[in-house]
Amino acid sequence: MKKSLTIGLLFLQFLVTGIYGQSYTGNIELYISAYIDNLPGSNENDYTKPGTTDLDIWQDLLTHLVNDELADAREKAESVNYQIIEFEDNSVSPTASYYVVEEKNPRIYFWGIYIINRTPRRSQLIIQSPHPVYDTNTGYQGIFCFKRLGALAFFMSGTHRCNHNSFSTCSGTTSACSSSSTAYRISDNAHNTESIFQKSTEVLYNEFDNTVFVQLHGFAKQPDDPYVIMSNGTRITPDPDYISVLRDELFVIDNTLTFKIPHIDLSWSRLIAFTNVQGRYINNSTNPCTMNATQCTGQFIHIEQEKSKLRQDFIGWLKMYEALSNTFPENPVSTGDFVEIKKESILIYPNPSQGFLYIKASNPLTVSIFNAIGQCIFHESYTTDQVEIDLVRHLPGLYHVRIIDSEGVTTQKLLLK
Repeated sequence: MKKSLTIGLLFLQFLVTGIYGQSYTGNIELYISAYIDNLPGSNENDYTKPGTTDLDIWQDLLTHLVNDELADAREKAESVNYQIIEFEDNSVSPTASYYVVEEKNPRIYFWGIYIINRTPRRSQLIIQSPHPVYDTNTGYQGIFCFKRLGALAFFMSGTHRCNHNSFSTCSGTTSACSSSSTAYRISDNAHNTESIFQKSTEVLYNEFDNTVFVQLHGFAKQPDDPYVIMSNGTRITPDPDYISVLRDELFVIDNTLTFKIPHIDLSWSRLIAFTNVQGRYINNSTNPCTMNATQCTGQFIHIEQEKSKLRQDFIGWLKMYEALSNTFPENPVSTGDFVEIKKESILIYPNPSQGFLYIKASNPLTVSIFNAIGQCIFHESYTTDQVEIDLVRHLPGLYHVRIIDSEGVTTQKLLLK
């Protein structure tokens, strides 16, 4: 039922807005959800391992794209059966703009889908979903968090991790694809360095300083397991230690969660991601395919989640979004000639509010209010320096008020009772 509904909504959107060439207007979350609904399953041998030439082409493609050289990037994409869609998401305000790199139909490679945010609010953050089929709901959770966080990029695999029967040459074993422990499959992008997923990680890691890669995974909880296992791929404590901050933020949101962190809980050895090849590369392993990292950059966060608490549905996804949002601040705000200003120069009252909100600032004044999942619920410009806003019809909860006036831009939290 879910699949047919998603496809039906997407088709309706197609009829209303249209897709012309390589441009599209719609909802990025709906678009990617339809893609996830139709990913190939296990043992179907759809996945094709890219060759050296393919990987070189992809490196050039993505390098051109992050440097906004669209024509050159599209030329490279054509040679590997991919296309680059200029996607405008008009379900949010202001409209978000993305480059979506996806394979053309009919698909022959199944290397996955890759999104670059042209208007990121958190340009240091990259969200990855390596196992969107096997690790139930992590693809939906990934695009949910990516969109609301305004992260720089989102990477997602194009098949089940066990799709192809051939084995990866990289170290490590798993029982995910059979009743006994065997080598990883070549379709398992977290454990194969000769992949488009890995090459994309390498390009963005090298192109952008201080980027943090967050991988969303899932596991079946055993009696002695915590609800969440988070690893940086080593037993080294980095500075800053984002994982410890993220743990604390998750616990504030849901104090029933329990955790294991290998660089803190030194005896813990289950699902610690030491053989994850993206983590090894980011931590400067000399050979990410076969060698564990001996140093830690702190820029890789591997999150294993028990299903019911964080990845069952949007309630859990919202917890992860809020924790990531609190761990990784937005970019310093800049709009034209505006600069970030101190909160003391803006007066918002009462806060908490029971429905009516008063704002005093320098005129002209523009107010945008966002709910906890990043949706804009109010946007208005004024020529006065004091306004009254009626929020009575909105649900109680935490909101974010973004104000632009003649002195600059600032964002403040608002509690609506």
